Formats: sequence, C-alpha cells, structure tokens
Amino acid sequence: MQIKSNKYPIIVTVSFFAILLYIAFVHHNYWFEYDGIYFLGVGKEVIAGNGSNVISPDAPIGGPILHAVLSSVFGDAFSIGKLISLFSGTGIVFFSYYITKNIFNSRVALLGQLFIAFNPILQLSSIQALNDLLPVFLIVSSLYFITKKNLKLSDIIISGVLLGAALMVRYQALVVIIAIIIFLLIRNRKIRINLSYGIVISVIFLIVCSPLLVYNYTTHGVLLDNDVDFYLLQLSKYQTDEWHKAVTESVVGNRTNAIFLDFDLFLKNYFYNLSYHNPSKLFNFDTLDNLSIFPAISFLGTIPVFGGLIYCLKIKLSRNNIITILTTSLITTSVIFLIGDITVHFFMIVIIPLLALGIMNIRNIEKNLLPLLVLPVVYFLIISIAPMYSADLLLPVLITVIILSAIFFVNVVPRLLSHLGSAHSAKIITIVLVSVVLLTNIGFSYKLFEYNLYDPLPNSEGFISGVGGHKGVIGELYSLFQETEPRTQAGKDLKEIGDILSKQPGIENSYVMTRILSYAYYADSKQIHTDFMAGMKNDTINQFVTRENWSPYDIYYSNISSYPVDKNNLYKSTADYLIYQPPPTHFGDTTWYVKPVTYPDLQILLDPENPNIPSNFEFLYKSDATQTVVYKIHR
Repeated sequence: MQIKSNKYPIIVTVSFFAILLYIAFVHHNYWFEYDGIYFLGVGKEVIAGNGSNVISPDAPIGGPILHAVLSSVFGDAFSIGKLISLFSGTGIVFFSYYITKNIFNSRVALLGQLFIAFNPILQLSSIQALNDLLPVFLIVSSLYFITKKNLKLSDIIISGVLLGAALMVRYQALVVIIAIIIFLLIRNRKIRINLSYGIVISVIFLIVCSPLLVYNYTTHGVLLDNDVDFYLLQLSKYQTDEWHKAVTESVVGNRTNAIFLDFDLFLKNYFYNLSYHNPSKLFNFDTLDNLSIFPAISFLGTIPVFGGLIYCLKIKLSRNNIITILTTSLITTSVIFLIGDITVHFFMIVIIPLLALGIMNIRNIEKNLLPLLVLPVVYFLIISIAPMYSADLLLPVLITVIILSAIFFVNVVPRLLSHLGSAHSAKIITIVLVSVVLLTNIGFSYKLFEYNLYDPLPNSEGFISGVGGHKGVIGELYSLFQETEPRTQAGKDLKEIGDILSKQPGIENSYVMTRILSYAYYADSKQIHTDFMAGMKNDTINQFVTRENWSPYDIYYSNISSYPVDKNNLYKSTADYLIYQPPPTHFGDTTWYVKPVTYPDLQILLDPENPNIPSNFEFLYKSDATQTVVYKIHR
C-alpha cells in the first residue's frame, strides 16, 4: 500500500486526541496523582518568593511554574494538568510520523505512528494531571528537526531551543542534548561544520535554559538542583547498613557523595541498572511497567527491535562481522561468568555484540537515523546511575524502539515469510501479525486504565506492578466473560474526605498529616507528609504526630514531600488533623531498600471506639470502602 496522502497521520493524531480526551474527562474525575499536586504547590511557592525553601527532586521549576500560572489564569488546576499531558501526548503521536518519514517511507512512518499511538504507557501518561509528558513532547519535536536529510543551521537552532525549553521542565533533556552533540560530531567527515553545529546547538541550549540555571545558582548555589543521593538512597538495589546511614546523612546535609562513598557498591548497582532493571522497562524482563510493543509478554518485544536494527545496519555475513560477533560474545560472556551474574547481566551478551556491529557498520546507517541510534546508547549509559522507577521515564527513547519495530514488520517479516510461500500470503500474514500487536496493546491499555482509574485506589498495589491485579494473558481473557461488581472511580474517597475537612473552621491554615496529598488539595489545607514508618517503635500516638522522635532524615523527607514544601524546616509544623490508612505491605519494584518497621502501632486508630486512642483525638469520619479514618487533633 502506497500512502500518498497526509490524511492518515492526521486521522491517527485526531483519533488519539479525541479518545483520550473522553477518557480523561469522563473516567478520570478525581485527582490522585501525587506528583501533579505536589509540583503545582512547588510552582505556587516559587511564584510567592519562597523558592529557597523548596526542593524539587528531578523536576526543575519550569513545569511547576507553568502549571501554577495556567491554573491561576484559567482555574481548575486538575483539568489544566490533564490538558497539558493530553496535548503533549498528541504532539508526540503527530511528530512520530514525520520523524520516521524523514528517514523511511510513508508505510514505515504510519505503522510507527500507530505503534506510538497504541502504546499503553503513553496513553496513560496522556490523561494524567502531571507535567511529565511536556518535556518528552519538546524532546520528540526537537528530533524531527535533527533527523532531516539535509540538516540546516536553522534546524540546529530550533532543536537547541526546544531542548533548552525541555530542560526547564525535566533534566532528562540534558542527556538528549549530549546525545545530539555526539551525533553532530560523528555524522560525517566534515569536522569544521560538525564542530560548528555542535557549538551552535550548545550555545542556543544554554541561552534558552539560562533562566533556570541562574535561578538555581542564585537560590540554591547549584546549576542543577537535582539530588542524586536522594534517588540512590531510595532506589538502589544493593545497599549496606553503613552506606545507607552515610547517604542518609548526606541527603539531609545536602552533600552529594553517594557515588564515591563506596564506588564498588555504586558500580554493582550501575551495571545492575544498565544490564537488567532499566532495559526491563523497555522489554519486560519482570515487570508490566514497560514500553514494549508486547507489554504483557516478557522479552518478546526485543525481537522486532533487534531485527529492525540488524536490517538498518545492512549487516552481511562477512568474515569481519562474524569475527566481531564471536569475539565480543565470547569476551562478554567470559567477563560475566568471572566477575558478574548471568541472571542479572545476561542482556549484555546481546547488547555488546550489536553495539560493536553498529560501530563497524556505521557507514551503512542512514545518516538521519543515526541520532535515533546514538540517543538510546547515551541515554542508558547516563541514566543508569539510578534505576528508573517507572517506564515513562524512558519515553524519550520510545521513538527509536517504535521505528525499529516498524521497519521489522514492514521490511523484514514479509521477506522472511515470502520464502515460505507467496508474496501475497506473506503480506496477509504480516497484516495479521501487526493487527495482533495493536489489538493486544488495546487490551493492555484497557486493563491499565481500569486498574488506575477505578478502585482499588492508586495507593494500593495495582495492575502496573503486577501485584493484585494482573491474572496473566489467559486469565484476563477469561475474566472478560465474568460478571463483575460495578466499580467506582479511583480517588472518589479522596475527594469525599477532602470535602469533609474543607468544612472544618480554619482549615486553610491547618496541617493535615497524611500519606496522600489529594486530601489536602480537596480540603484546601496544608499537609504534613508521612508514610507511617517514622519515629521510634515504642512511641505513643501523640509522639508520632508531633514528630518528637523522628530522625533528621525522616523530618527532612517529610518536609520536602509536604505542602508547603519546607526544605529548611522553617515552619516546625504540627498536625491539626490525621488521616490514617495502614501503609502497604508490598512496595512493588520501586523501593529496593526498606528500613526496619519502626512506626508505632497505629492500628488502634482504625477502631474509633478503642479506649486507648488519645483523648485529644476527635473522630470525624471513617471510610467503609478503604478503612481510612480521619481525626481532629486538639492541642
């Protein structure tokens, strides 16, 4: 099929927008996205001039300020947040076609766009009240200009502007600009032109993001206000008690030394992230939270990606290529068996030979495809400093995964099948295979929306973690024919409790101690964050809510997760209300180090009639659905 009209990519783009607009405003009516509410508060605090007391881990102030300004102008911050995501996701779908069209034909471009539009993680991200997709849209749009066949100075300038704007919202844009500079330097042998292009895009990038850099330096004394230690502490798989204690102190003292504190331990975590955890977010080694075109089936998504890559490299069974494959595979395997762990580092046996083949056959690669191949290599090498806690953090490299997969189904699969039968049969089978891919993604999206937008509440374990929701492919198909009880939208309970609190006198100046920020948002109150795992084991309930015996790190973590953010512990806030829900017993795959349970026995709060509840606690409400209890604390 020859695609001679631009109507098809427009139809795909408009359909994506219309369907997700419906889902966003019909099936997602309660704001439970913690980060969205948190960063909205960060933006308000910065605008109010309190930026020196605010820390925004891994999220520069550009996104929060934009959200706060738009919300103050148009009202309804929740709807504004969803629209920012929806327009960003739609823009990604739109540009994905034209990026691919820069390199390949319309058939590949359209199939790649369909794979993007049908991606469950992108769909879910596009309806959430967050600012995570805006920088991805800016990054993807920059790739459209950088992948043009005849790269001009104007394309370099526009790409630099877009990436500079992206850095104002997410620091991942810094990794992308590094990858693009590397591409510009190696794209051909015109060294002077390449160097000048690299300098131009760097200068433009720095000029555009300079307001952020100046703000960070004048306010916090750093150019990039990103606490690496915090994420290493929270997410690193391999930890020791000594390392954990030292990094905890480092985070509170605002010193960055976790990487070099125990470099051997850092390297152990780094290669675990590089070899297993982060690639799993692309291909599903062990998690449903992934960007694979076969999200429910482990490893299967690697076949179209690597098949498409081999096709693009135009690899032939030459003597040099065979020697390269055998040598790199042997060396990699030997190193893993000597100093590594085959169950963790096995993916390197595939990646290293492919990387070596890519370097040897770089002249065979379409020059405007090269930036999309350099990008994931550089991206993974840098971001593997820490494990990615969710697949959406890898969305900047999704375009590469999708394009290679599209190439595989358009150019590789029909050729392979034609050897088994007629060319016509090969086309039919290919169409069937593509249809299966798209239909399975629709099914996965349906389950993803169901478990995120309907009970159980998001603070419980759900579908995306594979705990308590996912029944396997066969089980999910079987469940379609089973009758189920009507479900309520997730977050309804949050708003009900928030509305109850909103009627309390002076609530706007009161602090609500809770794990979920949505309560404070709907109550229009302030919040003290707690995961109910701080303090000393034998603390009384009053000692807990006053944070009397909390460690400096517990206080710090609570303050930077609260509203208003209190990085420097200026407010010494005390809880006026307590919303208690037992902490989850399972933390999914995002928290690798779980400290010993030291929280007091707060379970008695679930029974308002219990005589051991402090006399200054006034019972206000209990949710039958979630067993959440609300108390007013009299001082």
